[in-house]
Amino acid sequence: MGRKSKAAVRKREILEHFYNILKEEGLEKASIAKVAKRMAVNPSLLIHYFKTKEAMTVAFVTHLLERYETNIKAVLSSPNYPKEQFETVLDNLFHEDWLHFSEPSVFYAFYYLSIRHETIRHQFQAFYLRLRTLLLSQVRYWIEVGIIHDQDPHQVVEYLIITNKGLLYYDQMMQDKVGFKNRAHYLKAAVRKVLL
Repeated sequence: MGRKSKAAVRKREILEHFYNILKEEGLEKASIAKVAKRMAVNPSLLIHYFKTKEAMTVAFVTHLLERYETNIKAVLSSPNYPKEQFETVLDNLFHEDWLHFSEPSVFYAFYYLSIRHETIRHQFQAFYLRLRTLLLSQVRYWIEVGIIHDQDPHQVVEYLIITNKGLLYYDQMMQDKVGFKNRAHYLKAAVRKVLL
């Protein structure tokens, strides 16, 4: 039991170093050798945990998406009254830091990779299915207490995710903080108009 726990801690440590290299140099230039050098260990130690860069990459995507999911759950478990909770979720959905406690370029590098890499695509699909489930429970509650009126909860969830992802993707292209705030403000108002 202790051994497994130690291995899990070591893997997490390796993945955090991998993340720092990804931020600085990008996925293309990241390697097991660079992670080992940063950790001041022999590359064979890392190969004990991750046989290839691809294996490390797949493990990192799991790690990254788990962290995102933890943050989402924290936002959704806000103990506020239903209306305040709805507003908190909207504020978070249309905030520049939503899901970006990490470097956005890292997230989007793996998002792009998911188009061609079947395992990573499945990881992202599973993540978005879990996100839909989390949001669906919340949306049903908001409908039940009368905050959202006369809506199909499944369509509301899809609408929220698509609007959020579109804003964040576009923001990464534009790199314009003032423009982001204006777009986010407009989209929040539009979502309220559609849902309330």
